[in-house]
Amino acid sequence: MSKRITLISFIEKNEINKVKQLMSNIKENTCKVPYGINDEKRYEIDNLPYHFTIFATNKENQDEILEIVESINIDKIKLKVNDIKIMNAKYDSYCLYLSIEENKKIKELQRIFYKRFSKEKYNPDDFIFHMTLDVDKDYNKILDLQKTLKENFKPFFLEFNTVALFDYPGDMIKKINLNNK
Repeated sequence: MSKRITLISFIEKNEINKVKQLMSNIKENTCKVPYGINDEKRYEIDNLPYHFTIFATNKENQDEILEIVESINIDKIKLKVNDIKIMNAKYDSYCLYLSIEENKKIKELQRIFYKRFSKEKYNPDDFIFHMTLDVDKDYNKILDLQKTLKENFKPFFLEFNTVALFDYPGDMIKKINLNNK
């Protein structure tokens, strides 16, 4: 069993198809799992859907995280995906990701959890919201993927009003609608 849990945006199929369409030009396998978890099996354990991470914490906080999420009542969060970028990642690797325009609503959502479990990594004032497309140690591979994806890239919107809590990496624990009260 995982020692970590992660709360992610759960983007419905019709919305996530925009990302899948963008990725359809990529013929090689990609992997969203960062290095340092199970490097030999990264591709096999890459089962999280495309998402924006809201918060991650220790497994022992699961019940409290679920209690908080189930008390939230907000409208859909609409994000403008505006670019395809690269950032340095752990263990000398690189992360290719979709970036978004500054968004007050997703920051407010993250702040709810940050106030309760202050982890500097998830401080909404500094956090880079991103949708990971690939993590690799080969910078040239990441650069080539970025170049290919940018050839026909046009900014687009993604909406969500559901989040999902996952064992990380692992199975979904629960999916919760944020506007069903």
